[in-house]
Amino acid sequence: MVPVDRRRSPTATLSGPRTIRGSPWKVSPLSTTTTLTTDEFAAEGDQPIDSTVRLITPERVVFTYPLAGPFRRGLAYLIDLIIIGTIIGLVFVVSLLITWGNAAGVGLALAITFGVIWGYGVISEGGFNGQTVGKRLVGIRVMTTQGVPITGSQAAIRNLVGTVDGPVPFVFLPGLVSMVLTRRFQRLGDLAAGTMVVIEEVKLGAGMIRVDDKAVSDLLPMLPMRVIANPDQARALSDYVKHRGRFGAERREEIARHLAGPIRTRYALPESSTGDAVLCAYYHRVFLGD
Repeated sequence: MVPVDRRRSPTATLSGPRTIRGSPWKVSPLSTTTTLTTDEFAAEGDQPIDSTVRLITPERVVFTYPLAGPFRRGLAYLIDLIIIGTIIGLVFVVSLLITWGNAAGVGLALAITFGVIWGYGVISEGGFNGQTVGKRLVGIRVMTTQGVPITGSQAAIRNLVGTVDGPVPFVFLPGLVSMVLTRRFQRLGDLAAGTMVVIEEVKLGAGMIRVDDKAVSDLLPMLPMRVIANPDQARALSDYVKHRGRFGAERREEIARHLAGPIRTRYALPESSTGDAVLCAYYHRVFLGD
């Protein structure tokens, strides 16, 4: 198996000729690197702790994700634990000050503490594209095993089941054992939610393409901050944005209109907006979160 630089962010390559469904666009092979389906990857031999997973579509579009091992994830957890502890401490101090030390202040603080402990991971991962503060600082992110951003329900399931493999009552043992036994280093919460944790550059969205175009910037405010794309849509978007520079404006529009039409209709985007701008703006929301 060809070694992969673990510092890379998720990338997409084409391993064979393909034609986008409903489009005359056909792309020639760009590389001859060995690629694996998800099942083939699982059958491979031992991998280092921080390894990679490769997902391949039926159209032979390959996505490579560097996986985060226990050390990175443990460091992120420690940072988040410090943040949660600090928040809880402040909550108790403020509650007691407001109630002048009354027992009601303790009750209020306990209620807020419960919400912080249970809601921190769910809100952070579900609302900020798979990252808590700790994960952002160490450069890792939660995504689905299909390579797309997680949903709020997946974040909730992941964190709810995650209580079993946390510090209480088994001192992280179930989670560590699960990570050792699975190729994607998934703890029990990841297995239940269908997620994995990947490494990315410290800079948000590094390795992704940022399209600096006024037409794209004008459309971004019209799209929701949180956009979910299914695996086929995500890979088609990535493939298009990566190779759009090869074509002129007319050719781009011819290629993009098949995917852009439903997006324009769903989000009531201006009919005057080009298909190219629509796809690039949608790409920004899905992959870059901005």
